[in-house]
Amino acid sequence: MTGAGEAKRDGESRIDRRRLRTRSALLGAGQKLFADRHIDGVTIDDIVEAADVAKGSFYNHFDGKESLADAIIELVQGDCEREVFAVNLDIEDPSVRVARAMAALIRYARQHPDRYQSMVNLAKRRADINAPINAGARRDIGAGIASGQFAGISVEMGVMVMLSMIAQAVDYISTTPNVRSHKAVAREMAFMLLRALGVNSETAGSVSEIAIADLFNTKG
Repeated sequence: MTGAGEAKRDGESRIDRRRLRTRSALLGAGQKLFADRHIDGVTIDDIVEAADVAKGSFYNHFDGKESLADAIIELVQGDCEREVFAVNLDIEDPSVRVARAMAALIRYARQHPDRYQSMVNLAKRRADINAPINAGARRDIGAGIASGQFAGISVEMGVMVMLSMIAQAVDYISTTPNVRSHKAVAREMAFMLLRALGVNSETAGSVSEIAIADLFNTKG
């Protein structure tokens, strides 16, 4: 009985691993395809061909391409939230937190271009300031306003400015041949964000320089 039980568990384990590999392949294929095309221009056949899996296997994991898109958005948003949480651990200053959050997302987009771009293309909700992924930005900008560091802007507009600047920075990095230092781009975008939030030029310059110093390697 023991041998039979172990064999059964081994068989179930192999099935689970195979299911995970298939799901991972579908998610990876979806990220690449949705990064390049609108969801309406991608078919299930395109996805399973890119993933190198049988079409029937697709429906063991997803109801359709919309549910695959939702899974990709959830996956990438989770990644982004963890990135921002990690770089801001034990940091309390709102200006530094906002600058580091922006730089962390620019860095993530550079490291995972297909993954990030697929989320941008799919997540029309990204401009919704009440979306869960924007909770940290709302909190930090609100804290900056309450402390007097940020002025002349509401939480809502502050979040919108931050989202727009991140999107522009990522687009610049991804479409510009021989882009200059990613660190320099992140630093300048952080500076402009802080200025838009009402921080004076001298403070914005010093904070943006210090805030992202450890987030990019020397090669940029």
